Amino acid sequence: MARYTPTNTPIRNYAIAFFLSVFFLYTDISHQTFAPLRGIMNASSLYVQVISKSIVQNISFTFSSIKQNKYLLQENKKLREQTLQISLKDFIEKKDNGEKTQVINFQKTLSSTFKSNGINIFKIASIDLRNYFCCSSHKVFLHNPNKIKIEKNFPVFAGNSFVGQTRKTYMNFIEVILLSDTEHVLPIKSDFFYCDARGIGKPMLISCKLNDNDFENQIGDTVLTSGLGGIFLKDVEIGFISEIFPITSDEIEVVITLKTNPLEENFYGILSSNNNEI
Repeated sequence: MARYTPTNTPIRNYAIAFFLSVFFLYTDISHQTFAPLRGIMNASSLYVQVISKSIVQNISFTFSSIKQNKYLLQENKKLREQTLQISLKDFIEKKDNGEKTQVINFQKTLSSTFKSNGINIFKIASIDLRNYFCCSSHKVFLHNPNKIKIEKNFPVFAGNSFVGQTRKTYMNFIEVILLSDTEHVLPIKSDFFYCDARGIGKPMLISCKLNDNDFENQIGDTVLTSGLGGIFLKDVEIGFISEIFPITSDEIEVVITLKTNPLEENFYGILSSNNNEI
């Protein structure tokens, strides 16, 4: 049953508690009775402080390490980007220097061959490879960023020989029909014949049909431009005889392999004016 009125604690209980406290204090002062207990409590307090300090230091070190690692990652990323930019710049500079060297050497070749400085040099833009390897249409497209006016049927030189002639220009490009195109005809000659060689529609091949009675050349003989037609300068080596096929009893087909492979050239030279027919 619950109590409804407060009760008083006897005074003797307070007295007993007081005397016990005095007794324990006296014995502790006189004989260090509770010294081990105080040592344990002090040691525990110190351990708690040390552990707490260590935990705080570890947490602080962890956050500091994370922050430092993040900074290092950012710096590493910046260094990688800078290294990439330097490598890219170096690659572009080497490429540009290499192209400049190619242009200078090519310009010297053209000037020596044609005894003229009126030659424009253009970098290849693309070649129709699908038709080049399978079909009759063989064309190259050249970059013309400065929109230099180039007329139709100007001779085109690459490497160390002619490769075709201009067809048309549009926007920033020049279309060049290659010698191996079936629509192209090139006047050529050797020591024993003249003919108009037509493209076969196969890479680097043109051919002539000749009278067998007058033919005295052999496979491997050099073929030159004749200069007839007023487009291509004469006496420029164009290729060599690679095959001879009989057509009839008195007619043969002579296949000429061209000297310059357009797929291996980056720069093409176009003469500024046509040559006079010879």
